[in-house]
Amino acid sequence: MSNLPITLSTPMGEVVTVCPQAIPLLEEYRLDYCCHGEVSLADACLQRGLDPESVLESILNAERGVHEADMPDPAGMTMTELADHIESAHHAFTRESFARLQTQLPKLIQAHAQAHPELTELRECVDALCDDMEDHMVREERVLFPWLRRLERPSEIQGGPPWSVKRPIDCMIHDHDSVGEMLQRMRAITGDYAVPEDGCGTYRSCMSLLESLERDTHIHIHKENNILFPRGVEAEQARAGAHAARA
Repeated sequence: MSNLPITLSTPMGEVVTVCPQAIPLLEEYRLDYCCHGEVSLADACLQRGLDPESVLESILNAERGVHEADMPDPAGMTMTELADHIESAHHAFTRESFARLQTQLPKLIQAHAQAHPELTELRECVDALCDDMEDHMVREERVLFPWLRRLERPSEIQGGPPWSVKRPIDCMIHDHDSVGEMLQRMRAITGDYAVPEDGCGTYRSCMSLLESLERDTHIHIHKENNILFPRGVEAEQARAGAHAARA
């Protein structure tokens, strides 16, 4: 049995922070560890109709057979390192995925929309999600992430807006909630990304890509909501305390 500090009362965001190896398991159970990471493991399980004790046991055993080198630990990164990692890994994957979907979905609709009219609604949802996430990522890359990097350099004078970093962070978290709702809608439209009997190779490719995008976005949001953003608030508060002490 693992010595990980996880109990039934541990918030879901903390569960994944201390045991990132549990992410595939939580995705399988469809337990929310990103947008509502403050919910306890027990409550999250009960909301999904799962036995909390069984899920806890599975999580505590999840690290067996997984090498640490196979999965980078975001909790061990500095804010600068984590922001760089999010941009190079998750932002890049998101943009690449939407580019592929924008090519494949029109072909899918042309071939299958008559038999599967829900595909038209799916494309509308994907288009809206693409626009929202691109705008969101640009604001992170141009405003919030540079701000967090500056907070990590105590000697640097802050030249940003005259308000707290919590303000743009709250906006990002609100965006994350909206993204989570759109992902749930896409899963509902596709029947859990199911491929019908008449589905072609493009159909299978699209459903696989959408499911991969959903999983990556969950991990992406977790790293921001549960690790990067709280550290930014803490860094700003520490800097304010240091300034007050010097004054």
